[in-house]
Amino acid sequence: MRLRLPFRWLALPIALCAASPAALARDPALAGPYIGGSIGDSTLELKDDDTGQKFDADDTGYKLTAGYRIIDWVAVELNYTDFGKPVDRIFGVDLEADYSAVSVSALGMLPLGRNFDLFGRLGVARVDAKFRARGFDNSVSDKSTEPLFGIGAQFRANNFAVRIEYEGILLDAGRQSRDWWDDDDWDDRDSGDWLSMLSLGFTYKF
Repeated sequence: MRLRLPFRWLALPIALCAASPAALARDPALAGPYIGGSIGDSTLELKDDDTGQKFDADDTGYKLTAGYRIIDWVAVELNYTDFGKPVDRIFGVDLEADYSAVSVSALGMLPLGRNFDLFGRLGVARVDAKFRARGFDNSVSDKSTEPLFGIGAQFRANNFAVRIEYEGILLDAGRQSRDWWDDDDWDDRDSGDWLSMLSLGFTYKF
């Protein structure tokens, strides 16, 4: 799964929320706490600009959600996401990545009719990254705080909702992308480092 959405795409649902009369018409039934979960295809893309080496692999990931819809067009969420363990071959060695993240984000919601929402997500994620070479005992790990964004849609039926979403984390520090098997150069910056997931899930509102 290789899908990238620039940050400017988030402006669309946010602008619609601000301009749409439907979004401004408050419905008290939409507000309140909710929980949920989702499963999907996660992708890790890392590139070392100096050597041209790339780590590009997919795996199955999942997400657990606790949120609160404050008003019709604004919600906040706390998420835990496990991006699975994608594997790619670098210099003849199978490298296994293990990424997870705890994130806090705000959602701009656009209600469409009585049952649909479009939404954009913007937040921060605390990322826990680990790499190991299969067949060897040693591994490297790191934690970092990164920007997170997403865009999606959901269908509501009473207290349940089914949602589909693409979300991405920009690994801006670049520390996971250069010599991930050797932590001597983890402070160097590279471009094109992304952690993303396309998922299908549900929420239940109390």
